[in-house]
Amino acid sequence: MNANLLKGKMMEQGMTQEEVAKKIGISLSRFNAKLNETGGAEFSLGEAKSLIELFRLSPKQVDQIFFG
Repeated sequence: MNANLLKGKMMEQGMTQEEVAKKIGISLSRFNAKLNETGGAEFSLGEAKSLIELFRLSPKQVDQIFFG
């Protein structure tokens, strides 16, 4: 996962990690773990879908962020 691209989208929208975590229904600490892939933590399909909708990601952006 390319966390820097996702962080860039958050900055573009002026959103904090805490705000994004709330919007996708997880705690800030869990969001941070998933964003940084700490201990193998990954976003679930549902969480990824929520992020895609929240940031209106294009298919190319989805590929770059989640599969890059």
